[in-house]
Amino acid sequence: MLKKLLPLLATTLIVSLAVGCSAGAEPVRKVGTSPDGNEMKIESAAIKLVHAVQKSGYNLVDTEELNTWLEAGEDMFIIDTMPADFYGKGHIPTALNAVMPKTGLADATDDEKAAFAALLGEDLNKKIVIYCGFTACGRSDAGATYAKELGYTNVYRYPGGIIGWRDADFAEEK
Repeated sequence: MLKKLLPLLATTLIVSLAVGCSAGAEPVRKVGTSPDGNEMKIESAAIKLVHAVQKSGYNLVDTEELNTWLEAGEDMFIIDTMPADFYGKGHIPTALNAVMPKTGLADATDDEKAAFAALLGEDLNKKIVIYCGFTACGRSDAGATYAKELGYTNVYRYPGGIIGWRDADFAEEK
């Protein structure tokens, strides 16, 4: 019987030592959405995103689906709403640049609105995908909201933005 218990006791002792030696170290969280353990940041961005979608009535597209549309040659406009210097460092293939304010559509200038509208064309049913830097960035909401206000019916916001695109290791244009 002792021969059967010896491996179990040895394993228990090794685990106890390992746990004891790591006392005081930061615990590593293995669950949750946020790699840094701050789930509240993820929750806050998610709630903000849901409220924006409900208020403005546009659709969402995720990284994988957007990449599938690109690979299939889907007929669409992709608009990057980041400042030109960010756009110049890398953007989603075929994306056009029209800056929108990160604080929301209410802060968009007449020039920003005119430049944005000029990219959209006259086909109100054309698929339009709008993105910015990352999920919590408000530029893509401003663009998607404005496209809906202009009467476009097939508007998508890509909330992952260029950071999500890069995280997926998809190709960029410069």
